[in-house]
Amino acid sequence: MKNLKLLIVGIALLSLNSCMDEDKILAIPPSGALVTITPDGAAVFDLNNAAGSIYSGELNDATNNVANYELSANVYYKSSASRSAAAVIYSASSFPSRFEISAAEVLSQLGIPQSGVTPGDLVEFRATITTDDGRVFDASTLNGDAKGEALIGAYTWDVPFFCEFQDSAAAGTYTATLDSKPSYFDEPYDQGFPKTITATSSGGVVTFVDLFGAGNDFVVTMDLSTSQATSATIGSLAPAMAYFAGYTNPYLTQRSATYFFSCTGQASFQVKQCVDQGCFGSGSDRYITLVKQ
Repeated sequence: MKNLKLLIVGIALLSLNSCMDEDKILAIPPSGALVTITPDGAAVFDLNNAAGSIYSGELNDATNNVANYELSANVYYKSSASRSAAAVIYSASSFPSRFEISAAEVLSQLGIPQSGVTPGDLVEFRATITTDDGRVFDASTLNGDAKGEALIGAYTWDVPFFCEFQDSAAAGTYTATLDSKPSYFDEPYDQGFPKTITATSSGGVVTFVDLFGAGNDFVVTMDLSTSQATSATIGSLAPAMAYFAGYTNPYLTQRSATYFFSCTGQASFQVKQCVDQGCFGSGSDRYITLVKQ
């Protein structure tokens, strides 16, 4: 009899536990939406060849539930930290789908002339995805598992504008200006600005002829892979500084590597004042601006 009672109690407890477990079961939520992209075109938009610089890739529906994929774009202007108006530039409703767009096409669809962007500006691509059951996803609804540079989700990415340095574009006639000099300097090589000068360029070495007077050329050496000036300097400008005769052989050299995009027709250099005895602090730096005519 005692064993029978224990058996009845055990069955009752088992039934109760089973009911409680069933109450804890949650419905499986519907899957999200993910379109992936495998890029195979240009990594940057080259302003030297806007029509031929093409960003491309294959889009795939990774979750097998995408009814429509819509891609918008806008330009981010680095100098002003502002953005252009956005426009829809591409859509797809079947996958895999091929996406190709050139720099010229992006700018045309946004109503922006090529002269309206400069290297360092970005095209920001942003997607909106609608699923078969009408749910909508965009970059703002991504969770942490769907974000990160290593992922290939085609929700949000940027393509920068760039232009490779070209000797032919760098050579020509320039207007050169020099910022106002510190009051304690009054050197002969500071005189005569603004002025018109010529520049020659060969193998990524640009010579701004007579920039600081007859025979005093400003020579810029470029890293062609990055369009950065690795060296920008001028040799000895005088036996000694007028500021202090004890400082010998004054010369100017850039303070840090500077981008020089030949396609823009302009460049600016921050140069430090140096002598045999060493270089002055940044408070005495000069700023040279060169604009192609």
